[in-house]
Amino acid sequence: MKLETQTEQLISETVTVYGLSPQIGVHALAQTVNALAAQGAVFSVCPDITEDEEQEADIRSEDMQDTHEPSAGISVQIAYPEYVFKSRIHKIEKLLKKACKKYNIMLAGVQASVNPAVRAIAVTVTGIAKAPKEEAWNRETARACKDIVFAGHAGMDGMLRITEEKEQELKTRFAPVFMKQIKSYGQQIFAPKEIEAAKAGGAFVVRQVADGGILAALWNLALELEQGLDLDMKKISILQETIEVCEHFRLNPYQMISTGSFLAVTDNGEVLADALNNQGITAAVIGHTTDNNDKILRNGEEMRYIDRPAPDEILKLYSGGMNDGRIKKADTPVSGEA
Repeated sequence: MKLETQTEQLISETVTVYGLSPQIGVHALAQTVNALAAQGAVFSVCPDITEDEEQEADIRSEDMQDTHEPSAGISVQIAYPEYVFKSRIHKIEKLLKKACKKYNIMLAGVQASVNPAVRAIAVTVTGIAKAPKEEAWNRETARACKDIVFAGHAGMDGMLRITEEKEQELKTRFAPVFMKQIKSYGQQIFAPKEIEAAKAGGAFVVRQVADGGILAALWNLALELEQGLDLDMKKISILQETIEVCEHFRLNPYQMISTGSFLAVTDNGEVLADALNNQGITAAVIGHTTDNNDKILRNGEEMRYIDRPAPDEILKLYSGGMNDGRIKKADTPVSGEA
């Protein structure tokens, strides 16, 4: 949703994330923040929160004495199955409050309720922010032979979520140092500063890679621009950890949620990619737009066409039920707690 005045616009995004990990609210928040940033919202990142501040995270963010106006406001709805107990819901809320404080976001409220229709926790984050009114890009601006830059790593957010949901299983397969390395990528799912850097570097269209992964994002970008695509799959960055985790669960990382990464369309992709890499942001030119409707993805001498977006691969984890042993039968269900 977007409401415009003469000088600014009010933008809104709603994201729902499913799972059992206490971190799922943070993933939903990151996806919301990135979507707002791609539309022009500016976020001021506070310094990392200390251990002492984390102990105070139960204070509602709207009661915090911020010295400047919040970058955005969010409301959160949590629906959860009966077998999940309240301590897990409280942990989701606590982590959300901590992330909101870091990104100067006002948490307007959290509503949580049991929903017998869901097998996993569903966290829905709705964010609203102000942004400068931008000149609308037009079809001439996005004409053929514009470069497409991909920043970030394909499937990284999905890999993080899989690890959070299936940590005990993965610990039996991978060494502790491997698991530690996976967790180190957690801060990269928030990308407002990276998106701002891309716009400053000459990108006139920026779109985050969210549900459905890089292949869905490319399909949607082509439809939006009303152009074709000619892409080199080998230029799409992907972490080795993502490859190995996805191989274990037989998932396609290129069709998996990639919050924290984004596509940027620009006149000179090499200049933009170099500028981002110089700031420590992994980026590369992966192709260009064309003057037809073909969406070509090359992999060496092989060539294929990008299909319509499929459901996100991470949903396959939940098709057989979410009780993976971490919620024990002896646990008291939420509805039975005082």
